[in-house]
Amino acid sequence: MAESDPGTVGPYRLLYRLGEGGMGRVYLGRSRGGRTVALKVVHGALAGDPGFRTRFAREVRAAQSLRGAGTVPVLDADPDAEVPWLATAYVPGPALSEAVLAHGPLPEPALWRLLSGLAHALDGVHRAGLVHRDVKPSNVLLSPSGPLLIDFGIARSADETALTGTGLVVGSPGFMSPEQAEGRTVGPAADLFSLGAVLAFAATGRGPFGGGSVAELLYRLVHHEPDLAGVEGPFAELVRRCLAKRPEDRPQVTELAAAADAHREDSGSWLPAPVVAAIAQKAEELLNAETEFEPDAGPASVPTGSGTGTAPATAATTVLPPPPPTAVLPPPRVAVRGPAASAPRARASSTGVPTARERAVRALTTGLGRPLFGLFYLVPMAAFLVGGVDLLSRAEAYPSLSDQAQGPYQWAMDDWWRVPATLLLIAATAGLQGYRGRLLTVRPGRVRLWSAGVALYWIALIAVLTLHLLWFLFVHNGYDYYEHGGQHWLWWVAIPVMVLGGGISPLVLVMSLIRLFKA
Repeated sequence: MAESDPGTVGPYRLLYRLGEGGMGRVYLGRSRGGRTVALKVVHGALAGDPGFRTRFAREVRAAQSLRGAGTVPVLDADPDAEVPWLATAYVPGPALSEAVLAHGPLPEPALWRLLSGLAHALDGVHRAGLVHRDVKPSNVLLSPSGPLLIDFGIARSADETALTGTGLVVGSPGFMSPEQAEGRTVGPAADLFSLGAVLAFAATGRGPFGGGSVAELLYRLVHHEPDLAGVEGPFAELVRRCLAKRPEDRPQVTELAAAADAHREDSGSWLPAPVVAAIAQKAEELLNAETEFEPDAGPASVPTGSGTGTAPATAATTVLPPPPPTAVLPPPRVAVRGPAASAPRARASSTGVPTARERAVRALTTGLGRPLFGLFYLVPMAAFLVGGVDLLSRAEAYPSLSDQAQGPYQWAMDDWWRVPATLLLIAATAGLQGYRGRLLTVRPGRVRLWSAGVALYWIALIAVLTLHLLWFLFVHNGYDYYEHGGQHWLWWVAIPVMVLGGGISPLVLVMSLIRLFKA
């Protein structure tokens, strides 16, 4: 406990801080009757947001509606307090993420018991008309009696399609479903995909879609197959079915529960010995906290407003500091039918912290990602096009007897291609440059298509300018310039094109091919 931590919240006195997240802090507390609870106290900055209060009240209602096995019961709450809070039963067990990272993957009997407990818990959640939407290893607690599903902070009724605003991805990258990552309607099947990812993590110690940035994780879970190396037998087949890309291809939660119960072993402890020791250590810490706590020397209390809690009249009000800024990745726009089709496109984060998508777009739009730089090729191209009119008329009027019969000269005199090729490249410059400002709001496939188009654009610039240069050389050598006008002024364009273009264009070509390959 720090000086900024309250000493009491409602009717509960706080023993020590258990953790902190984007929504608030979680404390270990004890009621006047001696019951140990886990208290979630929201950050002061969020408490002043009416929209957040509405969502927090919904979390309370969602959690209170669940009384089945596999979930942690809500004991008390005051969403209308000056600083809202929520009290649940305290489980002195580690999260699945903590246990696997500290002690390694779970053995097969524990995996079946984990699947059984979570399947029954999700069955109760779905029967209550809810979708959890954030099933992940850190939201699964391991207790001696079985796994417990916690944190309904973003749970919604199954018939609701939005949470905090249209077009925002809500969930945990690497464990959310493809439809959740794309901002589409989320149903109970989304929880089954997340369950499959959690089971794969428990069996292997790594997520089925690897690591990396948020953008990379979201792309892989939408487009790539999961990496299930190390998951074996019938358990692997169930996990694979849970991780199907299409919701309708995933199994029913009752089918998962039945399959897990058939493989479940009830003899002895279901957890490995190191995890059991970790639970015992947490219980010991709880007893030590009780011994060390001095009820008369605690810090200030959290004001409680309405609800069951009351704060001492002389206690100073403590407002918890706001959470760190969290960048929310806007999903790509997807084609949908029905009411969701009219939803506006996602916008870039305005928190001041660049999102993964913003960083990716920034990388794509530097260097060759600026089509306006193509003017260095288009300007001499236009000079050859306009200035070559006089050269062409000279070649027709004063042909060189030594060169006019050659094939290159005959090709150069047939110059129908020069105007359309140049105009097409000018139009491509304008189109690619204009679309560049929309890359934060379009689907990823169109960003890749734009990047590939930029690569082809630079390749075309090099090719067409080279053809213009060859055209000039062949036509210039094909007329008798010694007797009729001398060297044409376009030589002053051709010379720097040959010198500079010969040095720069190979590098531009290689970079364009690399960009095309990556796209």
